[in-house]
Order: sequence, then structure tokens, then C-alpha cells
Amino acid sequence: MADTAQSLILVANPGSASRKYALYDGALTERAQLHFEHVGAGIHATLHRGDESHDIPVSFSDIAEAGRHIDAILRDQNIVQEGETIDRIGLRVVAPSAYFMKDHIINEDVVTKLEEVSSLAPLHISATLNELKLLRDSNQTAQIVGVSDSAFHATKPNYAWNYGINIQDADRLDIKRFGYHGLSVSSAIEALWDAGKLPPKVIVCHLGSGSSITGVFHGRSIDTTMGFTPLDGVIMATRSGSIDPGAVRALQHGLKLDEEGVENYLNNNSGLLGLGGSNDIRQLIQREIDGDHAAHLALTTLIHTIHKAIGSMLVAMNGCDLLVFTGTVGERSANLRKRIVAHLEFTDFILDGELNNACTSPDRMTALNQKGKSRPIFVIPANESREIAKHVLSATKDVQ
Repeated sequence: MADTAQSLILVANPGSASRKYALYDGALTERAQLHFEHVGAGIHATLHRGDESHDIPVSFSDIAEAGRHIDAILRDQNIVQEGETIDRIGLRVVAPSAYFMKDHIINEDVVTKLEEVSSLAPLHISATLNELKLLRDSNQTAQIVGVSDSAFHATKPNYAWNYGINIQDADRLDIKRFGYHGLSVSSAIEALWDAGKLPPKVIVCHLGSGSSITGVFHGRSIDTTMGFTPLDGVIMATRSGSIDPGAVRALQHGLKLDEEGVENYLNNNSGLLGLGGSNDIRQLIQREIDGDHAAHLALTTLIHTIHKAIGSMLVAMNGCDLLVFTGTVGERSANLRKRIVAHLEFTDFILDGELNNACTSPDRMTALNQKGKSRPIFVIPANESREIAKHVLSATKDVQ
């Protein structure tokens, strides 16, 4: 089937705390983006179309149901018009397995593989499987591509893949540091390349509900903080980040949790929520301003883990030429960016306070560094959707 104006690509990006969708034509021209996130007890839905954005009403209260309504919303908003069809769908896949280090056109074998590893990354894979079912029900003739969120990290050197366990056991059981947020990081690197601003050594801080720090050497991932699952690395909104297995055993024993219970505890009841009683950075910052000790502890512990992660990437690459902030929190929180960069002056990264404070919802690459005194610091809005659409075109070009 040749690409025509009537042949459309839907991108579905089910995150741990949000649902993002985008629509492209076969030439990768974006038609619209839809973003669903929890705000208080409700769901906030925003439609972005060109330079215009507006809220749209939703009739459902469970964010996991968003995929069921996408087709109707796109048609109601005249984004998909009469006679046009969504014939390809790209679905972001976050799954710990060498199998999912590359993209797959989804069939029953792929679904079986996802189900087999679902207990290893339940926060993401259950959302992916649910999203897949809704998309299949709504678009029964569309070809669906599972797009790997780990593939960008396939370039890591062999010593960055392994834990300190028996290598034969690790190989046989497929226990490796796969890494995630690859689509976000690759979109930031591509933006730098397109702007002619990509130096040899870049650290990308993807900060959101899930967070990771990645070192990129000459455009290739050299290491990243997430490992076997997206639970590893820095503290996150509800995820513990890296934790001693002995502490996990003590936690499981002390709280009398089974395997599913401890997995749920570490994924959904830990991180900022566990430390400070909220997984919302904005609430924690306001509570900290009001003198709340728990909020201050949660934020400073988070920043400490990010500092350690940046430090590890600095050493892994023997320096850094450019620092990137991306992801919802990385793009929006001037407070966190200021506190993170404050410890990096020894590496010649210095924020311009006015530029930083003015950057709260950027729609393009934005420089935040002090001119003439600092290495480049950029906020780059994550564009995972376009990366996914590109992967869909590549995966389906021989079967269209």
C-alpha cells in the first residue's frame, strides 16, 4: 500500500502515569497530539494542533481507557476526516528482554512474549497490553508495531550491560542492563544533530514520573541509569530507584509481602510518594516552601541521586560538553533544574537564572546557560511520538 494523504499513522505512548497519542501522515507530518494525565481526582486532556492547544472534555475517569476513545476524539475534532483511515499504529514497548531490544510488528507471538515478561515490569507492560487490546478493538485492520524503548541503548559497550552475577546465568536468564527512555533520548540527540549543536559528549536527564540519566558519546548511548527494568536508577515519582536486594528482603519480611506485593510497593508506593507523601513535584516544592520537612527530604534525596547519576556519566565519558533536560519535569521545573546544576559548576555548567525561570513549558530547544561562562545547557521537549512514527515507517516499509 503506498503512502497517501488518507493513510495515517497513530502513535500510542502509554506511560506509567500518562497516555500520549499523536497522528502523522505517511510523510511524517504531524496532524495532532493528544495528552491525557491525572490532575487531582480527574483526567486532564489536551489537544495540540499546530501552534494551537486547547483542553477537550472526556467522559471517562480511568486513564487506562483513553485508547478506547482516541479514534472517536480524532474524528470529532475533524483531525481524521471522512474517507481517511489509520492503517498503522506505533505502540511504545518497555519490556526487559533482549527480544524487545528491537521493534516488532505485533502478532500473537509478540503478545505471548510480552505476557511472559509482564511480571518483571508490571507498571509498563500491563499498560502496554491493555493499550494494545483497546487499539486492536478500535482499529481492527491497522498494522500495529511494538516500538522498543530500549533499542537506542544497544550501542552500549559490553561492560555497561552486566551486573556482577555469574555471566552464564545472566546470559541464560536474559538478565542484562537493557535501559529505557531510549526514544526520548534519541529524539533529543536528533534535535541537537539537526540544529548542528551535537558535540561528542552529552548527558541527557530525562525527568518525569520515570526518570533516567544517559551518557551519549558521539551520538551513541554509552550508559544509562535504568537497568534490567525501569525500576532501577534514580528515585522517581512512585518508584524506589536502585535499592539493595538485602533491603528488599528485609522490607518483604517486615511487611509480610508476597512477590507481587513487594513489586507493587517498590513501583507504586515508593520514590517521592514514599519519602514525601506526594508524587507531584509541584506539590512537594510548595510544601517545602511552606516549611514541610518531609517534602524537603524527598526533593533533596531525589536531587542527590540525580547528582550521583550525572557524576557517573561524567566519569564514563571522561567529561561532558553539553547537558540536556527533557521529560515533563525536566522541561517544566525551573526549581529542580537550578538545584541540579548548582552542583555542576566545577564542570563549567552554570545556569542563567532568568532564562531558567522563564522556561516552564517550552515548545522548542531552549538554551539556559550563562553566555560566555558556561558550557551549553538545553531544555529539549521530548518528541518520542515522532521517533515512534519513524520506527513504524521503517518496520512496515517492506510489507506495505
